[in-house]
Amino acid sequence: MEMLSIRSDQVIESALVEKTSDVVTVILPENYYFALNPKEQRDLKRKLPFLLSRYGKYLAGASRLNTKAGKILYQKNQGKMKRINFRVESGMWNILGMLALSHGVSRCFLFHYMLILESLGVGDSIVQTMNAGPPTFHRVYSFIWQLDLQSKRIFRKLEFDPNPIFPIFYGMYWAKSF
Repeated sequence: MEMLSIRSDQVIESALVEKTSDVVTVILPENYYFALNPKEQRDLKRKLPFLLSRYGKYLAGASRLNTKAGKILYQKNQGKMKRINFRVESGMWNILGMLALSHGVSRCFLFHYMLILESLGVGDSIVQTMNAGPPTFHRVYSFIWQLDLQSKRIFRKLEFDPNPIFPIFYGMYWAKSF
């Protein structure tokens, strides 16, 4: 009698930030893109790090944009789309991807969503509250996509370690003499 062994500990691991930046492509609705002035169109290529630092914590804790865990939302019914290529650090692209997956949307959808939030001035109203305290980015993110075949349910879950009381509530801080 033979035995079949299946390993469930397979992991893909690589550096979060690579030495070279990657060329990525995002797709935005043409009506949004052409409503921008030429300088704003050029600046789109540098917006991702700013948008992630401004809205990253908000998006991590916000209600999910897609209510269906088994589907990924794309930008449908937006008319013609405009492709934009730019270089970005792999770490920023990975954070965008993790947030997009946790919301059940594409990277392009989430990038456009953050651009809309910024154009509406949402960042001005939340930046003081959201970015007070712990760093703009959490230290550890964990995205879990769970398929429970027995109960026929699917779950998307984003866990993060904000450690909001780091570092001043640790004993070493209070042991210092001032």
